[in-house]
Amino acid sequence: MLNIDLSGFLQQHRLPAGYQQQIAEWFAPLADTIRMHQKGAGRPIIVGINGAQGSGKSTLAACLVYLLEQQHHIRALSLSLDDFYFTRAERQRLAQGIHPLLATRGVPGTHDIPLARKTLSDLLHQHLPVLIPRFNKAIDDRYPPEFAECINEPVDVIVLEGWCLGARAESEASLAEPVNELESSEDPHGRWRRYVNEQLALFYPKLFELIDIWVMLKAPDFQCVYDWRLEQENKLRDSSRAQYQIMDASQLARFIKFYQRITQNTLRTLPSCVNYLFELDQNRQIIKLTSKPPTLAPMTKKQWLIFTDMDGSLLDHHNYHFDEAVPTLAALEYQHIPVIPVTSKTQAEVELLRDSLQNSHPFIVENGAAVFIPVGYFEQQPADTIEKNGYWLKEFVAPRSHWQSLIEQNRSRYQGEFKTFAEVGIDGIIAMTGLNVHAAARAARRQYGEPIAWQGNGNLKQQFINDLTQAGACILEGGRFMHVSGDCDKGRAIQWLEQVYQTANPDRQMVSLAIGDSQNDKAMLEQADYALLIRSPVHPLPGIERTDNLVVSTHTGPKGWAEGVNQIINTTLHSDSPKLPRGNHG
Repeated sequence: MLNIDLSGFLQQHRLPAGYQQQIAEWFAPLADTIRMHQKGAGRPIIVGINGAQGSGKSTLAACLVYLLEQQHHIRALSLSLDDFYFTRAERQRLAQGIHPLLATRGVPGTHDIPLARKTLSDLLHQHLPVLIPRFNKAIDDRYPPEFAECINEPVDVIVLEGWCLGARAESEASLAEPVNELESSEDPHGRWRRYVNEQLALFYPKLFELIDIWVMLKAPDFQCVYDWRLEQENKLRDSSRAQYQIMDASQLARFIKFYQRITQNTLRTLPSCVNYLFELDQNRQIIKLTSKPPTLAPMTKKQWLIFTDMDGSLLDHHNYHFDEAVPTLAALEYQHIPVIPVTSKTQAEVELLRDSLQNSHPFIVENGAAVFIPVGYFEQQPADTIEKNGYWLKEFVAPRSHWQSLIEQNRSRYQGEFKTFAEVGIDGIIAMTGLNVHAAARAARRQYGEPIAWQGNGNLKQQFINDLTQAGACILEGGRFMHVSGDCDKGRAIQWLEQVYQTANPDRQMVSLAIGDSQNDKAMLEQADYALLIRSPVHPLPGIERTDNLVVSTHTGPKGWAEGVNQIINTTLHSDSPKLPRGNHG
C-alpha cells in the first residue's frame, strides 16, 4: 500500500495524473518485491529493465528508485545503458575502421562495455567513490568527466535500463536478408549487422550476467516504436537548452531503423526469459503482468586469467631468461590459473617459448592478430574458430600476403626508404635484430602482418603510414620496426578469449590480469580487470590512463613479473574484495 506523496515525482517527470494509478497498481508492488529480494540476498542487487525505444523504461527506472528510497528507505540508483555509449570521436574511429554506420549511437558495439561492467562491479562491491558517466543526447556525445555523477555512499539497489538489455545474438543465416531500407541500401553486404551481432554475442553477456532481476516493458510490435520515440524526442527538445542534434520526424524515421533488427528479435525471444513481463498496448498502458520470481544466486567463484607480454616482461630483456619467475609460474599452474602469452612474436616463436615454459595454454600472436587454442582445451570448439594444425584458431585480420600487397602498391613512391622482413630474408633479419639463424627463421614466419624497418627520410615516414592507413592497414610502431597489419590489438584479443573462457565456465566469474612493459601492451593493460606494468631497463613505462587496480613493479623483467603477480594474486585471492588496497601501486 502506498503511503507516500507522488505529486513531486509526477511533476518532475512531466507525467499525467493517470500515471499515479499505474504506479499504485503495477509498479509499487514491483518495488515491494524488489525490496524483498534484496533483503533476502543480503547484498546489493541489480534490476535490469528492457524496453523498446520510448516504452517508458527510463521513467519506470526513476519510479522504482523513488519508491525504494521513499517507501522502503533504502538507497537506490538508476543507470542507463545509454550513458555508456562511446564518445562521438570513438564512434567516428569505429566508422572509419569498420563501417560508416557505427558512427550512429545505439546498437551493440557502440557501448563501452568494460566501463559499464567496471562501474556496476564497483557499485556492487562498494568500491567508493564511483563515477557515473552521463551521455548528452542533445549533442550526441558523453558529458566531460567533470560532469560525471559521484556516488560516495553504498547503494542497495541499482536499476539499469536499456533498449537492448538482455538481447541475444542471431544466427548467421538470419543476418543474410536485410530487415529494412537502411540495411539494404547502406549495409548491402551485411558487414555492419554482422559486426553488431558479433559484439552482442561476445561482449554483452558479461554485462547481462551481473543482473539479478529482469523486467521487460513489452511493446505490441515495432510499428508503434516510431510514435513513442518521436514523443520522447519532442520531450527532449522541450527540456533541453541545447537546441541542436535533436531529431525531426524524418531523421527519426531513419534513426529507429538502426534498432529494428535487434528490437524485433528481442520482442520474440526475451519475454519468456524475464522475471517480470509487463505487456503494453499501443498507448503504453499495461494490459498484463506475467511473473516468474528469481532465485538470487550467491556470488560466483572467481577464475583468474593471466595475459602476459613476453619480451621484457616474463622474459629478461637482455638474455630472455625467466628463472626468477619459475616458482611463481609453478604456483599458478598448481592453482589452475592459466598464463597466456600475448606477444608480437610469431606462432613459431611462441611455440618454442611454450615448450621452455612447459605451458599448454592458449596464446595470442602478432599483437592480437590471432588466438591459438589447443584442440580439446575446452569441451567444445569455440564459436567463430577454425581447426588448423592442432589448434582452434581465431583470426582477427587478413593474412600476411594481403598486407604485403598493400605495401608493394605504395613502394614506388618511397623507393629505397624502407625494408621489409620478406625482402631482406633470414640474413637481413639477423643483421637487423641480432637474432641467431634459428630465431631469425622463426621470426620470419609471420602469418598476419609485415614488419618494416624504416631507413630513409623521417619526414616521409608519416606520409607512408597515412597512405597505408587509408588503404585499410593499421600501423603499430615498435622500438625498431613498424608492423603493418589489420584492425587488431592485444586488448581486443584478450577480451575475445576471456569470453571464451567464460562461456566454457559459466559457473565462474573470470578475473583478468594483463602484464606488459611497452606501448604495444597498452590496449590489453587498459582492457583487463587488473594491470601490472613491468619496469624496463631500456625505456620508460608506457602511458596508461587507468589508475585503478594498477601495480607497477619495483624490479625489471621476470623478477618484477613474479613480484607483481604475487602481490596482486595474494592480495585479492584470499579477500572478499576484488580491489587492490590503496598504496599497492608500486
